[in-house]
Amino acid sequence: MMPFRPILLLASLTLVAAQQNATVQTYKESKTYTYYGCYNETTEVQGSDHTRALSGGANEVRKGEMTVPMCLDFCNNGENGTHYRYAGLEWARECWCAQSIAGISAKLDDGECNFACEGNNSLACGGSLKLSVYRVPSAGVKAKASPALLASVFSVLAAFASA
Repeated sequence: MMPFRPILLLASLTLVAAQQNATVQTYKESKTYTYYGCYNETTEVQGSDHTRALSGGANEVRKGEMTVPMCLDFCNNGENGTHYRYAGLEWARECWCAQSIAGISAKLDDGECNFACEGNNSLACGGSLKLSVYRVPSAGVKAKASPALLASVFSVLAAFASA
């Protein structure tokens, strides 16, 4: 069985090279998210404390299955009903969701996010330490207000109206 290992390794390296050189498109069909750009991952950036560009949210890895719509749906219908403002795809199979993107994450040329999604090889799903980032426009962000916050707002409005 030893002779098959080099062949499998060569096949794996060929697949990675094909993903990196594939001509891929950005996804533009979402009614919720718009393409925001290709951004660098921040785990390797000095001073980042190894935090991610999209941290504090949710993530999932779908080896062999990930697509942009799958990631956007996951981020829009997140854990505990959270609607994440940012969705990012990395390494052709990873989906990252967060409410903000790290300030030290720099926008790159879109061609840097050249890994094809493992579930749809015509769409871009980031790259090696690079994220294809999608964002909900400001007007579309769905936020949950606490009852205490709503009570405070209404009391301020009532005080203003009676003055």
